Amino acid sequence: MPLVNKTDTSRKILASYRERKIPIPCFGVENTFTMEGILKGAANTASASRRDVAVFVAVTGNYHGRQQLKNYSSLETIEEGFLAFRDDLRRLTRTGGAFERVHVIASLDHGQPGLDEDLIEEGRGFWGCVMVDCSTMTLDENRARVAEFVRKNSGYYLVEGCVDEITESGDGRMKLTDADDAKRYLEDTNVDLMVVNLGTEHRAMAAELKYRSDIARKIYEKVGFKLVLHGTSSLSHDDLSSLRDDGIAKVNIWTVLETETSQNMVVELIRLLRKILPAARLKELLEEGWLGSAFVVDSSSEKPELKYLTEVYRRNKIKVPSVALLVEDFMGAFGFTNF
Repeated sequence: MPLVNKTDTSRKILASYRERKIPIPCFGVENTFTMEGILKGAANTASASRRDVAVFVAVTGNYHGRQQLKNYSSLETIEEGFLAFRDDLRRLTRTGGAFERVHVIASLDHGQPGLDEDLIEEGRGFWGCVMVDCSTMTLDENRARVAEFVRKNSGYYLVEGCVDEITESGDGRMKLTDADDAKRYLEDTNVDLMVVNLGTEHRAMAAELKYRSDIARKIYEKVGFKLVLHGTSSLSHDDLSSLRDDGIAKVNIWTVLETETSQNMVVELIRLLRKILPAARLKELLEEGWLGSAFVVDSSSEKPELKYLTEVYRRNKIKVPSVALLVEDFMGAFGFTNF
């Protein structure tokens, strides 16, 4: 179906998944190939489950942690990235297109007060969800700013807030969300969704990462099925499968989509090295010590083949299938194939 950008429809989708206790994944993107892989993986899940599925597809704007819209285009501006992202997603989700069974909610992740207002306004009618990231403010100011945004914009977007001030210092003092703080946050702001820090927050040190199911359940008891989890790298498959019992309504996923697919690409290109580089270039690498003494380059060496040098090979054989498989794995763990 077309993009889900009407709030009543978005809230009905959230309610439907809440009823079944199934978290909706929110996949981050900063290039067209990843977007295609996400939608392919979601479409494959829809076929396996024999019913339509919903996903969030998200980007960041002026977020200092990573400006994904800036990265989306080689022109490296937020504006060009937004236009490209918006047009790609509209094209891929059009009626009669390849992904009609995937309900997509375009999401602005980590929307920055004072920096992303124009982006939010320009995306009215496109964004289905906006995260208002006030996590660098005091909790009182955070609640006040997000409550104001909800009052003005809840008719245009699902609104997601972040309960805490999240540490980025890496000093080992990461503050996990307090259940009473979460309850008051929801009462004061009336957000649709809220990010809580359960030990996996992606801006913390790797050594600190540990998912706290016990804390999630305490918060869940007080606020219901509205929790958003950022960061999944420290979670096992069993952990992912248990999120539905912890009140997690939405899970943000991005890093693994880029790291694992890029690693798959490197492995594949190494295996095809003789079909990619001419003998002279291989000899240079061998002499420089990059290929190891067991690697042999002689007159019988294979010659480069155009099919392995084109973007279509890297896109269709490595990048998009790798992303699609990861998406299917996540959606399977969340319970999409067992409605």
